[in-house]
Amino acid sequence: MSDQLELVVLHRSGCGSPAKKERYTFDFVVNGQSLFAITGASSFDLSGCLSVPQREPELAVRLNDGLARLLTSAVPIGESNRVALYVCPECGDLGCGAITARVSRSDDVVRWSDFAYENADDSETKLSKIGPFAFEWTSYVTEIERACAG
Repeated sequence: MSDQLELVVLHRSGCGSPAKKERYTFDFVVNGQSLFAITGASSFDLSGCLSVPQREPELAVRLNDGLARLLTSAVPIGESNRVALYVCPECGDLGCGAITARVSRSDDVVRWSDFAYENADDSETKLSKIGPFAFEWTSYVTEIERACAG
């Protein structure tokens, strides 16, 4: 039995003091549970790595294709990549902090494992109570493409 992935709009309110950008990104919901919540991404003031095309069209055009590829076609069968799922909402720089996961693929399954919080200043903090997750490749890619297409 495989895990189920759903991308759900994640809203970050903006404010003027201190200056914070309003952002509309996606949360990765696995088997009905928000990874934003269970990873503690909100405590680091992070946003999803993928922008909502209807709300942030310029960012979505500039970033979503490349980021979606990191989650899908850039993961060759039998190999893995470390991918940022939640990033700094102001600049997207991993040095500011990010929740990452190892994304690996074998034939018809993609796996997310080894979740961690990383930044430029500290050694990574493993999030050992999260995952691993295994998604059926076709439904996984379809969900990411659906969200990114807007």
